[in-house]
Amino acid sequence: MKAFLLAGAVLSLSSGPEEMRAVWVTRFEYRTEADIRTIVANSASLGFNTVLFQVRGQADAYYRSELEPWADCFDGRDPGFDPLEVACREARRHKLALHAWVNVMPAWKGTTPPADRTHVWWRHPDWVVAGRNGKRQALNDHYTCLNPCLPAVREHLVEVVRDLATRYPVDGVHLDYVRFIEGDWSYDRKTLALFGKSPEKSPAAWAAFRRDAVTRTVEAMRKAVKEARPAAMFSAAVYPTAAARARVLQDAEDWVRRGLVDAVFPMTYSADDFDFRAEIGEGYDLFRAGGAAACIPGVGAYKHDTPGQTVRQMQMCRAGFAVFSYSSLFVSPDAQRREDAALCRARREAVREALGVRVVRD
Repeated sequence: MKAFLLAGAVLSLSSGPEEMRAVWVTRFEYRTEADIRTIVANSASLGFNTVLFQVRGQADAYYRSELEPWADCFDGRDPGFDPLEVACREARRHKLALHAWVNVMPAWKGTTPPADRTHVWWRHPDWVVAGRNGKRQALNDHYTCLNPCLPAVREHLVEVVRDLATRYPVDGVHLDYVRFIEGDWSYDRKTLALFGKSPEKSPAAWAAFRRDAVTRTVEAMRKAVKEARPAAMFSAAVYPTAAARARVLQDAEDWVRRGLVDAVFPMTYSADDFDFRAEIGEGYDLFRAGGAAACIPGVGAYKHDTPGQTVRQMQMCRAGFAVFSYSSLFVSPDAQRREDAALCRARREAVREALGVRVVRD
């Protein structure tokens, strides 16, 4: 096994010691305690200082929870270790910040329903968004999602992050899918009654009502996290442009203006450097001008044919970046996310060099 040494505090890309150099680790990358130890050690070996570690994918848990069932990949039962506890412990050992990454609105993914009848898809079918026909979103190859317009949904989501922040020594809570999905949703009777008008006759008010529901979710989740763990960073991955965010009713600019998030992570994943520069520029202009939250662009390494492009995009970021994802640097155990081993190795070497890490011995 290779051993590495971080080259002091002087990093090739860093404008200062507080720069975030993060990597997203999806829930598909680990199944055992040993997997997690390896992931954290590998992340440290490349010079990252922050791991965004996914612990909730589809209203399920990759940690010991009394609020939601264990994930299907663990056969719906305790695997004999607590993934989030292990990740926190290993991150401390390697001097990395560990942020619990939570998919907020997804309820389930796939055409087969959850096996566990305690899952919200079964217990609260009315929590899933409804289309114009009033029927809840059908199971499909992507996510069915929860309806943030409903107070009960928001209360449940708040309790999930409160529980995480209370019981685990996380350095942050990172929200993903904190938005509506593409399409036109929330035409269930309860939501229409709460709105109190005709969406067809008041389309602007209808959009504002649903957009505010997402923002109220963010606001309440922040309050719960900060009460439990005041020093924890509260952040959100967001669509990369204002036009894209408007389509999914994700008013991240307002979150920043109101101080509801400590950082936004625009998902600026692009195979084109020109497009990447334009999108991160828009993010810096909108978010840095709007409040004190940090703007941490996402670098989509999985879209890059050469490791040089990944490094170029990291270098374009002013004061921090997050690489998506770990499986673009280390070959994933998940066949659907597995990339070429030689390309992964080349990316690792390029990232390690860019972040000022030198190999001590093999």
